[in-house]
Amino acid sequence: MLLQIDTRRIEPDITVLTLTGKITMGRECQKVEQTVQDLLKQNAKKLILDITAVDHIDSTGIGILAYGFGAVTRSGGVLKVVGAGGKVLHVLQITRLTAVLPLCDSVDAACKSFATAAAG
Repeated sequence: MLLQIDTRRIEPDITVLTLTGKITMGRECQKVEQTVQDLLKQNAKKLILDITAVDHIDSTGIGILAYGFGAVTRSGGVLKVVGAGGKVLHVLQITRLTAVLPLCDSVDAACKSFATAAAG
């Protein structure tokens, strides 16, 4: 399955990008970058990448996740990654992205971590 991107908002200020399929080289990956850029232009500061339904990631996908994290951080925002498991989590571990990307088990946990960070 090619990469599908769905965007939804959790009020008051959290945007969830749900990715489904494969994050691999191709035009679909460019859509992730463009979506992140568009959200940052709209002043979105709390983003969640839900990759629960991603079943494969290659080096391009790793670059996309790193780009998204960097772009959001540079804009003063926070990006969290949700649902990394199986082969995808293994790739994140061997590339050491797990040391950089804030990983959460669920969208709910990520939302709560935003609230905790704001309170602390």
